[in-house]
Amino acid sequence: MTENKKNDGKKIGLSILLFILAIYLIVTVIFSFIALPGTYLNGRDISYASKKEALATSPKNFNLEITGRDDRNLTIKPEDIDYQVELPSQAKIDQNPFVWPVSLITGRKEYYDFEYRVFYDEDKLDKIIDDSKLMNGITEPEDAKIAIENNEFVVKKEVEGNKVDKAKLKKEIIDSINTKNNKIALDDSFYIGPKVRSDSKELQDIVADSKKINDMSIKFNFNGFDYKLEGASLIDLMDFTDKGYELNYDKVLAYVSDMAEATNTYGKSRNFNATGIGPIVVGPGVYGFKLDVDATIDKIYELVNQRQSGDIEPVYSNQAYTRTDTGEDIGDTYVEVDLSRQRMWFYKNGELIVESDIVTGIPHDGWASNVGVGAIQAKVRDTNLKGQNFDRVTEYNTKVKYWMPTGWDGEGFHDAPWRGAFGGQIYLSNGSHGCYNLPPSVAQTLFDNVDPLTPVVVYESSTNYSPAMTY
Repeated sequence: MTENKKNDGKKIGLSILLFILAIYLIVTVIFSFIALPGTYLNGRDISYASKKEALATSPKNFNLEITGRDDRNLTIKPEDIDYQVELPSQAKIDQNPFVWPVSLITGRKEYYDFEYRVFYDEDKLDKIIDDSKLMNGITEPEDAKIAIENNEFVVKKEVEGNKVDKAKLKKEIIDSINTKNNKIALDDSFYIGPKVRSDSKELQDIVADSKKINDMSIKFNFNGFDYKLEGASLIDLMDFTDKGYELNYDKVLAYVSDMAEATNTYGKSRNFNATGIGPIVVGPGVYGFKLDVDATIDKIYELVNQRQSGDIEPVYSNQAYTRTDTGEDIGDTYVEVDLSRQRMWFYKNGELIVESDIVTGIPHDGWASNVGVGAIQAKVRDTNLKGQNFDRVTEYNTKVKYWMPTGWDGEGFHDAPWRGAFGGQIYLSNGSHGCYNLPPSVAQTLFDNVDPLTPVVVYESSTNYSPAMTY
């Protein structure tokens, strides 16, 4: 009886052991297809899940939340961009199913991390970004700048704005899609900000320099005209750059050109008070002021670049004898010639120095003396005058004691000792080749008293024989 009980006990124990072993094997077989407890696939708990299904299933709950300035946000959902992910084909969960009791009892964890292959429609992503509040209705950034308020230079603070750097934002979105990061908070680095800020040393230096410019005064010494650059008028010729205020050449050129147009007398007709006649209009000639625009611009740049005030003496490409208080260029010193009356007058400082009958160019076949305002170009003693005779074949070579050319066409004053008479109607049939023939004593007086550049006003008071002077 005792022996039988022992045998029965052994049989029961063996049966239990076999049952446990059967359960173990069955569960082991099961864990050959499902993941052990504590198994994580790319951070996702897949305990007891089918290994095959776990590998085939991609996370679809990807929503990307982007937050920016001024409550401007953007949410990107997977379906918005045709988002898809899949594991590489060689990925597998390689586990020993026989150790399932250990995993169950000890809580051991196993991690499997594989690089997902991510797919999305980039064109759709671009459109979502472009159409978002982040990119539309934005406030552009503005640099801090210098402004003039109440005749004082002040710094106007920069505007930060909320313009997003799209290229950087898109890169961050793509990185987040690839790494399944669900949130992007746009810090300052994502925004295109102002390049110049009010607290920059460079801007403060520019303010100091601007005040120097504002205190400058550049005056142009035109008698009869008031031209000066100072304060706003000087700033108007400048551009504000990252280096401060710099002259704009085109603006300076326009300013000086306008000044030249207003002050130039060269090439312009003049009102003239003719002796014994009164007010007349005399055409232009070689006489007059003509501003050298390029040289004047250089002088402006020189003073401005040195931040110095100063007076600029005008530089002329053509110089006149004087500039009156009214800006005109014929004062009380001039030589006057009336071709109609065949008469010459020379006034110096308002005093009549000499007057005389003369003989001028014969008024036909191109030999007439020209009308207009010339100038005493030079004073030459004892020289020979050469040119074509009236037949335009032979040439003359005449010695004179006093030669005073008045223009660029060969005309001028000289003594004519070979003539026995002057004035009247002599010039109509026995005139000169265009020069102003003077009695020798008159020529000497004029030569001894006239200065180079003295204006020579030539007109016809009652005839109309002569062409305009070349200029």
